[in-house]
Amino acid sequence: MRALLPVLLALIFVPALASPVFAQVSVAEIRAQIFLERSGKLSDNLIGANKALHNTVIGEGDAGEPADAVLVTLVFTGAKNTKSSDKIARDLASITVKQRAKTGEKTLLRRVYGGFLFGESGRIHKAFLLDNATCAPLDIEVKVGRSAKSAKLDFSCGE
Repeated sequence: MRALLPVLLALIFVPALASPVFAQVSVAEIRAQIFLERSGKLSDNLIGANKALHNTVIGEGDAGEPADAVLVTLVFTGAKNTKSSDKIARDLASITVKQRAKTGEKTLLRRVYGGFLFGESGRIHKAFLLDNATCAPLDIEVKVGRSAKSAKLDFSCGE
Protein backbone atom coordinates (compact mmCIF):
# COMPACT_ATOMS: atom_id res chain seq x y z
CA MET A 1 0.00 0.00 0.00
CA ARG A 2 2.84 2.42 0.84
CA ALA A 3 4.31 1.84 -2.61
CA LEU A 4 1.04 2.95 -4.24
CA LEU A 5 0.80 6.24 -2.33
CA PRO A 6 3.50 8.11 -4.35
CA VAL A 7 1.95 6.87 -7.60
CA LEU A 8 -1.52 8.04 -6.59
CA LEU A 9 -0.21 11.44 -5.50
CA ALA A 10 1.65 11.81 -8.80
CA LEU A 11 -1.50 11.01 -10.76
CA ILE A 12 -3.37 13.71 -8.85
CA PHE A 13 -0.79 16.53 -8.89
CA VAL A 14 1.21 16.08 -12.11
CA PRO A 15 -1.68 17.00 -14.46
CA ALA A 16 -2.24 20.18 -12.44
CA LEU A 17 1.42 21.11 -12.78
CA ALA A 18 1.55 20.24 -16.48
CA SER A 19 -1.28 22.58 -17.43
CA PRO A 20 -0.18 26.06 -16.36
CA VAL A 21 -2.67 28.71 -15.36
CA PHE A 22 -2.13 31.80 -17.48
CA ALA A 23 -3.08 35.34 -16.56
CA GLN A 24 -5.66 37.11 -18.66
CA VAL A 25 -4.11 40.35 -19.87
CA SER A 26 -5.67 43.77 -20.46
CA VAL A 27 -4.36 47.18 -21.50
CA ALA A 28 -4.52 49.63 -18.60
CA GLU A 29 -2.77 52.73 -19.92
CA ILE A 30 -0.74 54.33 -22.69
CA ARG A 31 1.78 57.03 -21.74
CA ALA A 32 3.94 59.17 -24.04
CA GLN A 33 6.78 61.49 -23.08
CA ILE A 34 9.18 63.44 -25.25
CA PHE A 35 12.92 63.25 -24.60
CA LEU A 36 14.12 66.81 -23.94
CA GLU A 37 17.51 67.06 -25.64
CA ARG A 38 19.15 69.89 -23.69
CA SER A 39 18.29 68.73 -20.17
CA GLY A 40 18.24 65.00 -20.91
CA LYS A 41 14.92 64.67 -19.08
CA LEU A 42 11.56 63.27 -20.06
CA SER A 43 8.49 65.49 -20.26
CA ASP A 44 5.30 64.84 -18.35
CA ASN A 45 2.84 62.41 -19.93
CA LEU A 46 1.45 63.98 -23.13
CA ILE A 47 -1.57 61.68 -23.52
CA GLY A 48 -4.67 63.72 -22.73
CA ALA A 49 -2.57 66.69 -21.56
CA ASN A 50 -3.79 69.14 -24.24
CA LYS A 51 -0.27 70.50 -24.88
CA ALA A 52 0.83 72.55 -27.89
CA LEU A 53 3.01 70.15 -29.89
CA HIS A 54 3.91 72.42 -32.82
CA ASN A 55 7.60 72.61 -33.84
CA THR A 56 8.61 70.45 -30.88
CA VAL A 57 11.69 69.38 -32.80
CA ILE A 58 13.13 72.92 -32.36
CA GLY A 59 11.75 73.49 -28.86
CA GLU A 60 8.67 75.55 -29.64
CA GLY A 61 5.19 74.96 -28.28
CA ASP A 62 4.98 73.53 -24.78
CA ALA A 63 8.18 71.48 -25.17
CA GLY A 64 10.42 74.30 -23.92
CA GLU A 65 13.48 72.73 -25.56
CA PRO A 66 14.21 70.64 -28.66
CA ALA A 67 12.76 67.13 -28.70
CA ASP A 68 12.40 64.67 -31.57
CA ALA A 69 12.13 61.33 -29.73
CA VAL A 70 9.02 59.96 -27.99
CA LEU A 71 9.11 57.35 -25.23
CA VAL A 72 5.90 55.32 -25.20
CA THR A 73 5.12 53.27 -22.08
CA LEU A 74 2.36 50.68 -22.08
CA VAL A 75 0.82 49.41 -18.85
CA PHE A 76 -0.78 45.96 -18.80
CA THR A 77 -2.71 44.28 -15.99
CA GLY A 78 -3.25 40.64 -15.12
CA ALA A 79 -3.77 38.39 -12.12
CA LYS A 80 -1.19 38.85 -9.35
CA ASN A 81 1.83 36.55 -9.39
CA THR A 82 0.98 34.88 -12.69
CA LYS A 83 2.42 34.63 -16.17
CA SER A 84 0.55 35.16 -19.42
CA SER A 85 1.01 32.88 -22.37
CA ASP A 86 3.41 33.78 -25.15
CA LYS A 87 1.69 31.34 -27.52
CA ILE A 88 -2.05 32.01 -27.15
CA ALA A 89 -3.29 34.84 -29.38
CA ARG A 90 -5.66 36.33 -26.79
CA ASP A 91 -2.66 36.89 -24.45
CA LEU A 92 -0.41 38.58 -27.03
CA ALA A 93 -0.39 42.37 -27.05
CA SER A 94 -0.30 43.86 -30.54
CA ILE A 95 1.07 47.40 -30.86
CA THR A 96 0.88 49.60 -33.96
CA VAL A 97 2.13 53.17 -34.27
CA LYS A 98 1.26 55.12 -37.41
CA GLN A 99 2.24 58.61 -38.44
CA ARG A 100 0.09 60.82 -40.66
CA ALA A 101 2.36 63.00 -42.81
CA LYS A 102 1.69 65.13 -45.89
CA THR A 103 2.95 62.26 -48.04
CA GLY A 104 0.47 59.84 -46.48
CA GLU A 105 0.26 57.47 -43.56
CA LYS A 106 3.22 55.30 -42.65
CA THR A 107 3.67 52.62 -40.02
CA LEU A 108 6.51 53.49 -37.63
CA LEU A 109 6.25 50.41 -35.44
CA ARG A 110 4.52 47.05 -35.31
CA ARG A 111 5.33 44.86 -32.32
CA VAL A 112 3.90 41.96 -30.33
CA TYR A 113 4.54 41.33 -26.63
CA GLY A 114 3.69 38.15 -24.77
CA GLY A 115 4.72 36.10 -21.76
CA PHE A 116 4.04 38.86 -19.21
CA LEU A 117 5.27 38.11 -15.68
CA PHE A 118 2.87 39.80 -13.27
CA GLY A 119 4.08 40.36 -9.71
CA GLU A 120 2.32 41.46 -6.54
CA SER A 121 0.80 44.55 -8.17
CA GLY A 122 -0.70 42.66 -11.13
CA ARG A 123 0.81 45.29 -13.45
CA ILE A 124 3.69 45.25 -15.92
CA HIS A 125 5.18 47.97 -18.12
CA LYS A 126 6.63 47.75 -21.63
CA ALA A 127 8.30 50.70 -23.38
CA PHE A 128 9.76 51.69 -26.75
CA LEU A 129 11.39 54.81 -28.22
CA LEU A 130 10.32 56.45 -31.47
CA ASP A 131 13.09 58.59 -33.04
CA ASN A 132 12.38 61.52 -35.38
CA ALA A 133 8.70 61.35 -34.49
CA THR A 134 7.65 64.87 -33.46
CA CYS A 135 6.76 66.55 -36.77
CA ALA A 136 3.54 64.75 -37.71
CA PRO A 137 0.58 63.28 -35.78
CA LEU A 138 1.04 59.87 -34.16
CA ASP A 139 -1.66 57.23 -33.71
CA ILE A 140 -0.86 54.55 -31.12
CA GLU A 141 -3.05 51.44 -30.93
CA VAL A 142 -2.69 48.60 -28.43
CA LYS A 143 -4.81 45.43 -28.42
CA VAL A 144 -4.71 42.32 -26.28
CA GLY A 145 -7.61 39.89 -26.27
CA ARG A 146 -10.82 41.94 -26.00
CA SER A 147 -8.99 44.87 -24.41
CA ALA A 148 -7.86 47.79 -26.57
CA LYS A 149 -6.69 51.36 -26.11
CA SER A 150 -5.58 54.04 -28.51
CA ALA A 151 -3.98 57.45 -28.22
CA LYS A 152 -3.24 60.33 -30.55
CA LEU A 153 -0.47 62.91 -30.35
CA ASP A 154 -0.98 65.92 -32.60
CA PHE A 155 2.62 66.80 -33.42
CA SER A 156 3.15 69.22 -36.29
CA CYS A 157 5.98 71.22 -37.86
CA GLY A 158 6.08 74.24 -40.12
CA GLU A 159 5.82 77.97 -39.98
